[in-house]
Formats: sequence, structure tokens, C-alpha cells
Amino acid sequence: MSLISFQCHHRFTGGFELNLSFEVLDQVTSLFGPSGSGKTSVLGVIAGLWKPDSGRIRLGAKLLLDTRKGIYVTAEQRNVGLVFQNHLLFPHMTVEANLRYGQRRQREGQPIAFGRVVKTLEVENLLRRYPRNLSGGERQRIALGRALLSSPDLLLMDEPVAGLDEALKLRVLVYLERVVTEWKIPTLFVSHGQAEVRRLAERVIVMQKGKVVAEGRPDEALGQRAPLGWTNSVGPVNLLRIKEVHFRKNQWIGRVGGQEFNLPAFKGVPTRPIFVQFWPSDVTLSLQDVVGLSTRNHLRGIIRQLVELVGGVFVAVDVGQILWAEVTQDAVKELKLQPGLNVTCLVKSRSLQVVD
Repeated sequence: MSLISFQCHHRFTGGFELNLSFEVLDQVTSLFGPSGSGKTSVLGVIAGLWKPDSGRIRLGAKLLLDTRKGIYVTAEQRNVGLVFQNHLLFPHMTVEANLRYGQRRQREGQPIAFGRVVKTLEVENLLRRYPRNLSGGERQRIALGRALLSSPDLLLMDEPVAGLDEALKLRVLVYLERVVTEWKIPTLFVSHGQAEVRRLAERVIVMQKGKVVAEGRPDEALGQRAPLGWTNSVGPVNLLRIKEVHFRKNQWIGRVGGQEFNLPAFKGVPTRPIFVQFWPSDVTLSLQDVVGLSTRNHLRGIIRQLVELVGGVFVAVDVGQILWAEVTQDAVKELKLQPGLNVTCLVKSRSLQVVD
């Protein structure tokens, strides 16, 4: 049985129409798409914040909405945890009081321990403070903690790292990963940022103009023409998971799909796999291994897909994970690039951004 079964049709004042259906089978799923595609509206329908013209929603074995049968479970009875961009913390309450408010909604028999949430989100030193004295990242952690402490059957997050600077964004992503690992609560989150989607989601539902235009595993869904062609210039973002990171001969080294990978310098000693982010334009393709270059990273792989846009051609190469390169149409013709062809991806270490 799917975690979520969703069907909805609604026509808004002004002409925008939400008309889609999908099934969620995985623990963490992302609704991905440009602003105005209806992603947040979907969360609102699932949470019970508003009722569509017609629809049917099932969460596990529980039917939350069926307009044909006249079934409509109120938001308070759905046991869904919500984390929105504006956090919605009570300004007159301390951090601890905001968190305890989430506990008031816990159902019997399924408590999530207050102390465990506080420790996992590292907010022990914030408990006596008020929301106005918190940074954006701190407020996001408190909002997440309050939602967790309601022991929800489903966690809904709307742009969980939107509006944060890059350093805070990466830090909050670490906390989100901890939550997913610790409690394994089914999670549906909205985003239009590829990096966080590739990092967190097991499945992606791509939306555009109120409809589903693609879905699948992150590399599948984000590699289809529809999500890549919104502006004819926006392409994929590379986010590789690097394992077995260690320091050797004044150089950080890791592994990607069994191949050695050189990393730029970074602070700290990693105790788990790390991620590196870079653009497809930072990748050069070669039909053979090349020696005598200053570029140290040579990842061998097989071309899986070519996506042609106005600005160029994006090539998906399987190196153990999907790595994207951006090339010209002339390069495709000269190198005779096609699915199934073996190539080497050259990536400069200085183009990599480590996102721990």
C-alpha cells in the first residue's frame, strides 16, 4: 500500500487550475518545480487547510478526503506535521514553550521524546530564548522540532531551506537528514532547488502549471526534458555523494562508484560520507583516459542520456552515480556522443563545493 494516494482538482479565482494525481511509495518524496506550479497548494490540501473542488486523499489506511462520499477529516484530526517557510512560531513563547506546544498534540502510544528532539536538533542552548532572537536557521530547527514533537504520521515541509544563506542552508540540510534517519517519518517536502532534492529525496514528483510533468528517482525525474526545459537555460546540478573520505599526501581523497576522487581542502574530519556540488559546465568529456593534465579527477563512466536545450546539450554519465556534463552541439557530433558510449569525465577539484 502506498504511503499517500492523492487526487485533486481545483480551479482558483484568476484561472489557475490544480489538476493532478500521484502515489507516494517512498519515505522521503519531493514536490519539485518552479514557483507558481502549485506545490504549496498540494501540501495545503493534504494538511486539510483547505478543501478542493474535488479530490481523494488517503494516508496509509486512513481516508482523509473523498469529495464524492462527503468525507473530510479536519486538519486537527489528520495528525500531520507542518513546517512552513515563515516558521509560524509563537513570538510570545520561549523556544521551549513552542516545542512543548507540539507535544500537546501527541497521540497516546506514539510519543517522540522531547529530550531526543532537542539533542538531535542541537537546540539545548536556545530553550530560554524567544523566536525574535533566533537566526533563520535556528527558527527553522525549532519549527521542525515542534512538528516532530506532535508525533505525526506524515511530515510536510514547504521550502525547508528557502531564504537561508548558503552556510545556513547546508547546516539545516544536515539536521533534516538526521530527522529522516532518526525517526523515519514519511516526509513530503516542496522545493525548487535541485541540490536539496538530490540530497534528501528518494523520489521526486515534478510539477508545472498545476500538473505532474515527470516523476521518478531524483536522477530520473530531474533528467527529463520537462523539468530541464522551463527556461531553455536551466540545467541539472551535480551533487555527488563521496564515500571513504580520508587525508593522504596533503590531499583529501574519497571514492565515487569505486573510483578515487580528489577533493578541495575543507575544515574538520568527516565521520560520514560528504557531498560535493558543481556545475555541468565544470565537466569536460573525453573518449579516452588523458594523461599530463593538471585536472586530477578522471571518472570513467557510460553515457545514459543526452538532453538538448537551446543553450547546449546536457549529457548524463553513469560513474556509479549520475554526473552531468554540458557540451555544445558541435561536440556531440564530433565525439559522436550517444547513450551507451564509454567516456571519461574530467572535473577540476577547484570547481567543487564541499557540502558536509
